[in-house]
Order: sequence, then structure tokens, then C-alpha cells
Amino acid sequence: MLPEEKARLDIDRKLQGAGWEVVDRKHYSPTLSAVAITEGILKSNLEADYLLFIEGKAIGVIEAKRADIPLSETVIKQAENYTYKLLKWYQYWQKPLPFVYISNGKEILFRDIRDANSSYQLLLQMHTPKEVAKMAGIKNEFAGLSYLSPKGLRKCQFEAVTELEKSFRRGEKRALMVLATGAGKTFTACMAAYRLLSYTPIRRVLFLVDRNNLGKQAEGEFGTFRLTETGEPFNTIFAVERLKSPDIPPETNVVISTIQRLFAMLTGGEVEDDDERDDFQENESEITLGDDLKLPADYFDLIIVDECHRSIYGRWQKVLNYFSSVRIVGLTATPAPETKAFFNDNLIVNYTLEDSIADEINVSYRVYRIKTRVTEEGGVIEQDEKITEITKYTGETKSLVAEKETEYLKTELDRSVVNPAQIRLVLEEFKNAIYTDLYPEREPNFAYTPKTLIFAKDDAHATRIVEIAKEVFPGQTEDFVQKITYSAGDSSELIRKFRNEKTFRIAVTVNLVATGTDIRPLEILLFMRDV
Repeated sequence: MLPEEKARLDIDRKLQGAGWEVVDRKHYSPTLSAVAITEGILKSNLEADYLLFIEGKAIGVIEAKRADIPLSETVIKQAENYTYKLLKWYQYWQKPLPFVYISNGKEILFRDIRDANSSYQLLLQMHTPKEVAKMAGIKNEFAGLSYLSPKGLRKCQFEAVTELEKSFRRGEKRALMVLATGAGKTFTACMAAYRLLSYTPIRRVLFLVDRNNLGKQAEGEFGTFRLTETGEPFNTIFAVERLKSPDIPPETNVVISTIQRLFAMLTGGEVEDDDERDDFQENESEITLGDDLKLPADYFDLIIVDECHRSIYGRWQKVLNYFSSVRIVGLTATPAPETKAFFNDNLIVNYTLEDSIADEINVSYRVYRIKTRVTEEGGVIEQDEKITEITKYTGETKSLVAEKETEYLKTELDRSVVNPAQIRLVLEEFKNAIYTDLYPEREPNFAYTPKTLIFAKDDAHATRIVEIAKEVFPGQTEDFVQKITYSAGDSSELIRKFRNEKTFRIAVTVNLVATGTDIRPLEILLFMRDV
């Protein structure tokens, strides 16, 4: 390698380390936020070794020399001459260019030529784009964004963050990211939040989750995210607070909350760290905010809405719209038409399940259908058949004899009519299929049944499934099959156990363990309700 090439490589590394993307002039694009263009063309057939651009406008020049060439007065004059030689189609922040850098790969000299009495200073490291923007007095709020390295990011995550920043720089206020489940939406959100908090005037971010257990999961991810300049965790650089009381510490940078809990805080309602309080019933009526709201409309600079396709956001949309000047980012794997409309059809990345399977992030799937006559057609309660009447809200039971033959529809099954034999039949067929049709290559061992998540119609249905499953899978440990619903206790602890403990093989839920919950050992989803 020639000395000139070695010096250029050293300078490239210093630039990249400070947050500048180094590109040759053929690959320059004005959409790049902070870039050093190599061999930049100037007037009189001159070429600058590097031209520095921020937000598509020139701001400085770098003259590079071999390591063995001293940074002499001749070199200085050559570099400063370049600041006057911009071609007419170049955009620039100031003319002549205000900042001159001279480097031989070992040393960097810097001068702001706007001050005629200034002299060259020796820099320990290259200025960052944020530092240059501040020195130049650039008011553009995204001028300090540094180059995003793809290292440590999946291709879809890199594209998502890059396109988000481009969208905001274009002036868009809302943006939608469609990323397949498992592609790392929360990690992507951490990366976007870290960069916007680090390099722009954004100071406070709201991260909205669909369920409180997802809020706890997100809080953990912000704590383990280390793709930062120093390698320190996100939550040691910026203060992260999950909303658990009406008081948000003033130093908080990231607030994690459900939209229901945020509504309670806004309107002066009770705010407690209680999963069940976040399970508000969805209905057609919109909420009313009132006039005496506890946060100003400009309190948040950025809102990131996880699982933004949920219909619940239609009912609670007034909460989002109250923060009228805020930028909003939506994350989902399955956008509905109304989701796209809310984000002004500004779809910045569309990474599908098929893409994730092709990239070996997710595995493919197959559907195994278990049909029974009752689930397909409904059933009949025969005259004189013994039945049990259950009062839903008290649990009181009464043994009766059917006075007449009564037909029931399949839609009434496990709601107004419970047929334990049908639940048993489905679970027995499922058990029989595990090592014959689903995983024939595995040695049968029901103590290690593939981790299965069963979706029930309601809490009472979930309870019956657990009771019957214990009979269908006899001789297993007490924790083999368990319910994960709000009535079952600490849902976060139950999810942790299902994720980590070998003997907990089957979980039954209604909607608590939903999209976004991270349970990597999970292999089977069994829907005992319509989907």
C-alpha cells in the first residue's frame, strides 16, 4: 500500500468514527445526512481530497497528505484556496466554505476561516456533524445526524431507521414501519430513539405499547440496547421510565406506557402498575379528553406506537391527536387500511413475513386444521340430558335436566354453551397429531411436548381448557399446562416461566400473550377460537 493510500485509509477511519459517511463523488446523494465526498470536483479542474456536506450543502474541506509530508504553509494555502472554488451548482451553507481541515492521517489541523485572526488548532479527533452544525450556526434540527453504520443491524432495521430519518428530514410528521414479527421492531425503535435523542433537539420520547407486559418487555430491551457510541446501555445514557404513577420525573427521556394508562394520567385518573387496569374493553364509543389535562400538548417530541394496527387506537385516537405537533412513528407487522391512512400512507419500509423467512430470521409455518362436527355445525342439547347452569359473574352452579331439545350454533360454543366433550376431543386430536403429523421425526415424549400457546375465547374457557388438558396429558408436572390471563396472577412472571422453564409446556391465554411478546422456544399456536 502506497503512503498516500495509507493516509487516506487513516483519515477515512477518523471521519467514519466521528459520524461522517465517506463516499466517492459518483455515489453521493443529497439524501445523505453527513457525508465526506472524496475527490470533490472544483473550479479550474481542481479536486479537493474531501468535501464535507451536511443536509446536502457543502460546509468544509479536508486536504490530505502522506504521513511523511509536514503540514506546511504551502499545504495550508492550497487547502484554503479550495474554499473559494465551489462549482456553481453546488449548494452550500456559507461561501467561502468556513471550515478547513488538513490531515496526514496522524494529525488533524483545523481552522475556522471566518475569523481572520484565527490560527490552526490541533484536534485530538475529527469534529462530529453535530459539532460542525453547531459551529456553523445551522438551524436545521436534523443537521447533526451522523452516519448510521449498518454494523450490528439487520438489513431491514438499517433500512427502517435510514428511511425514517429521511422522512423526517423531508418534513413528514408521521411514518409507518411494517416489519415482520421477529424482525426486531423494538430494537429498531431503540436505535431510532437513540439517534434522535443524541443528534437532534428531540428530548422526550413516548413509547406506546399494546399491553402492560409488553411495556415491561420494552423496558428491558431499552436496558440491554448497547448499539451506542460508547457501548453503554441506552438506559444509562438516557433516562427510561415506565409509567407507573401520575408523576413523570423531569429528567425522563423515554416514557413507556399503554395508551389507556396515558389517558388516565392526562385526565387526572388513577395510574397504577396493574395489568388488569390496562385491559380496557374495546367498543365503538370514542373516549372524551375533557379540558383539564395534566400534560401540555407539546410535552412529547416523538411518539412511537408499537403494534399500531390494533383497533384499540381507533377508540383512543384522541389521545394521540392531542399531542398535535409531535412526530409519530408506527410499528406493525400487519397494517390495516385505517393504519396506513392514520400515517398519511407514508410507508417507509415494508419487510414482510416472506422476506424474513427468506432471510432466515423467521421459520416457515404450516396450518394443521382440527375440525369437529360441533365446531363446524353447532350441536344439540338433548331432552332430559343432564346439564350444569353456571352464573358467569359469580361462578354459582346449578344442576338441571334439559326440558326440551335445544340446538345451538357454533358461534355460541364456549360462550353461552359449554361442551367439555368437544374441548376434550380437540385436545386429544392435538395430542395424537404431535408426534405423527406435526413432528414425526421426533422421539415421542409428552413431558417435552413442543411449547404450545393455546388461545381461548375468554377466561372461563381458558380455565376449562387447562382442566381438561391435565386429563388429556396425565402424569405430567404441576406446571405442565397453565393459564396466562389476568386472573392467573403475575402475568409477567408467568410469561417469564413459560419462556424459560422446561417443564412448562402448554400455556393458555385469551389476549394477554399477544403479538410482540417474545417467547422464542414457542413452536405451536393452537387457536380454540375464531381468528
